[in-house]
Order: sequence, then C-alpha cells, then structure tokens
Amino acid sequence: MGCFRTCADTKASRMIVETTMYTNSQVGTACDEISRNSDVLGLEVVEFSGKHYKRAIEFGGWCVAFLNHGEKFAAPTYIERHDKTDEVFALIAGEATLLIGEERQRVKMERGKLYNVRKGTWHQIQTTPGTSCLVVENADTDSMNSERKGIK
Repeated sequence: MGCFRTCADTKASRMIVETTMYTNSQVGTACDEISRNSDVLGLEVVEFSGKHYKRAIEFGGWCVAFLNHGEKFAAPTYIERHDKTDEVFALIAGEATLLIGEERQRVKMERGKLYNVRKGTWHQIQTTPGTSCLVVENADTDSMNSERKGIK
C-alpha cells in the first residue's frame, strides 16, 4: 500500500491532504495533480481533473474527495460497505447511478441533492464519461474498516 501526504499551513487552519492508494485502479494515481490556489486570505480553491477517486481536503475527522469518471466506475466489479462511516455523494456534472444493497438497487443521482449511504450499507457508483462527484466520509475510511464483494 503506497501513500503520499501534502500539508499546507494557513492562518485559519492546518489542512492535511492524504491519499492512500490501494491500487491505481481504485484511486487516482500519484501523477494526478490536485491544484490549489486562491487570492483570498483564508480561502483555498481545490481542483482535480484526473480520473477515479482522489481525496482533496481533510479536516478534523472528515474528508472531501473528488470522484471523477474512470474505467472502474463505468462498469463496477465490486460493491463495498464501510463499518465506521456514512458516505455522502453529490453529483456535480454528468450522469451517475448509485447501486445500493446486495441486490444493487439503482438510484439515478440528480444535481442539487445529497445522497447519504448509511454505515454498513453495500453500495457502489456507476458513472458515464464527463461525470464528476464529491464524496464526504470519515478521514480514516480504508480497507481495514471497509469490506468489498465482487459482482458480475
């Protein structure tokens, strides 16, 4: 398991961005860049144009990540559930469908809505090219407190 960490100190807060890479097919690769900028003191603007999942901001016990369309989300091969956290999804652009439960009930996402997948619920997301979502979950969510199950 590889990992990289970027830290930035500001007057308002200390922010840690950490991405734990399970495999390159599961999260954004280290070469995918997150850009940060702002001309306003106390404000950070974060952007990610790569594929897949990339944690962008961590603060306290939570993190916000980008989830952009990539091969793994076009035709998901597994569902997952998290033992310690709900996971919130918000559609920014494109089309996405949440697959909920072991029976993979399909819930088409709409912009302007939040989708809270409760702790312990099997789920996955399916996206089309051009799709971008935000994901909010506990910062310590990883393979040690989550379970995955293959699907056909």
